[in-house]
Amino acid sequence: MQDSLVVELENDIIFGRYAPGSRLVEDRVMERHDAKRHSVRNAFALLEKRGLLVRKPNRGVEVVDFTPEQVDSLYDVRIVLETAAAERTPLPCPPAIATRLEDIAEQHRAAVAEKDFRAVFWLNQEFHEIQFSCCENETLIDLIRSHARIAQPIRVIKYEDGDHMATVVEQHFEIIRALRGTSVDDLVRAVRAHLPASADAYRVLFERKFGQAAASA
Repeated sequence: MQDSLVVELENDIIFGRYAPGSRLVEDRVMERHDAKRHSVRNAFALLEKRGLLVRKPNRGVEVVDFTPEQVDSLYDVRIVLETAAAERTPLPCPPAIATRLEDIAEQHRAAVAEKDFRAVFWLNQEFHEIQFSCCENETLIDLIRSHARIAQPIRVIKYEDGDHMATVVEQHFEIIRALRGTSVDDLVRAVRAHLPASADAYRVLFERKFGQAAASA
């Protein structure tokens, strides 16, 4: 029950049912998900550890609400980690890995076209899990996984942008081409190009919500 509750709450946060900054009340979550109090508290603790929830004095548990500066810092770290993994990935990758990535990328392309955003999200997750499994540094892979989880709600805000998603689809195939090749520089460039747009989009939305002065404060 707890595992399914964590997945349900994680999806609700990622896809905006619980908006950034909103408070999660134990009793309401228990009622909605037909869950025991200890299961809800354990789920809150796990999602807090993953960086999706934050516990505030006199407020309780809230969905994390990043400032643009925090998002920029998060994406700076993601660029460092993910390009470091690219530099440590033996090339070319095994043919079976490249074939699996192509299959996922095609499914992802179809999900984008159908605007099936939950499928888009989970296929994207699967694509990058397999991509970074090629890196030979397990500690680095764990760090990438952790920071990618924190960034989940940030990435989803771009899903309605057709031009952006078309670029994302093509970038997946660029990564596959680089993994099939022998140039580490090509792979690093492909990985680096795949990251910044969501952070830029978050700043735009933050400015719309709070004003430009707040975004630059």
